[in-house]
Amino acid sequence: MSQGAQPQQGGVGVAEAEKQPMLQVDNLVKHFPIRSGVFIKRTIGEVRAVDGVDLDVYRGQTVALVGESGCGKSTTARAVLRLLEPTSGRVMLDGVDVTALGKDKLRRTRRDMQIVFQDPYASLNPRMTIRQILTEKYQLLGQKMTKSTISDLLDTVGLAEEYADRYPHEFSGGQRQRIGIARAIAMNPKFIVLDEPVSALDVSIQAQIVNLLEDLQDSLGLTYLFIAHDLSVVRHIADRVAVMYLGKVVEIADRDDLFDRPHHPYTQALISAVPIPDPRLERQRERIVLRGDVPNPANPPSGCRFRTRCWKFEQLSESDARRCIEEPPPLVSVANTPGHDAACHYASLREVVRA
Repeated sequence: MSQGAQPQQGGVGVAEAEKQPMLQVDNLVKHFPIRSGVFIKRTIGEVRAVDGVDLDVYRGQTVALVGESGCGKSTTARAVLRLLEPTSGRVMLDGVDVTALGKDKLRRTRRDMQIVFQDPYASLNPRMTIRQILTEKYQLLGQKMTKSTISDLLDTVGLAEEYADRYPHEFSGGQRQRIGIARAIAMNPKFIVLDEPVSALDVSIQAQIVNLLEDLQDSLGLTYLFIAHDLSVVRHIADRVAVMYLGKVVEIADRDDLFDRPHHPYTQALISAVPIPDPRLERQRERIVLRGDVPNPANPPSGCRFRTRCWKFEQLSESDARRCIEEPPPLVSVANTPGHDAACHYASLREVVRA
């Protein structure tokens, strides 16, 4: 895959990253059937939530997956971990084909790949104490514990040992998310999916959780797939950024390169919407306003899926526009920049529309 450039910043072991990525996602597809009927359910269509995603993540790296709500970010993450069974495609974790594993081997592999969920209020069992929640992980995966296991885990995420016998409702949102992180790192995993881990938290707490995740990455050598829609957080934590639209990755690049030189019109629109703290610069900058709504994933547009909202498409001649209508753009290297790929036939057109 052309988008698999080795990372150059962030995380433990990034500079010494292996030539082969830790995680390889090849043409991942997840479609949900649409059924109709009262007594006999018939499949009348399918929702193309994830429709051919390619992604490489190197050891010690943080790759962010960003896009609007409903674009397929979380579905991609869950399909990678096989919390949802992929419709097709392949997921390789350190050379092991996760999509081909049977039930027993998959259970053993789950020690190496974990997830931190978005909602800390919904991800913890309210009837169990924190000690029970953390102990359950070891019991399910057949790992041995010592007397200090739980206290060590809580200390690692910044919580006191005395919290172990409390219930989830006794904690704040930030503390619950710390417990979720403790549960994720309990098995010493290689790879963790962070599914919008700070979006449900107060702004004052978000920075603390992001700093904790970075500290854990440094100390434990973790590799992250970070799902987010807040590009300000993404710019702080990510090494590489992949932008999704309607089930497909439309651009992927190193963090600074993507924020400084976005090529896909959708990426340019997303970045133009990120607030700037300086009011003077905020008033002067050019902003791209997208018209219309995201198309129905059960019936996506032909050719380029973004063309129905694309401001570049509106500027094209009829013959050039026909290419967007008929031919899906491949994800290819742009502007002779290794590792910077975009899925746009006319990525070189950089005109913007002032809001």
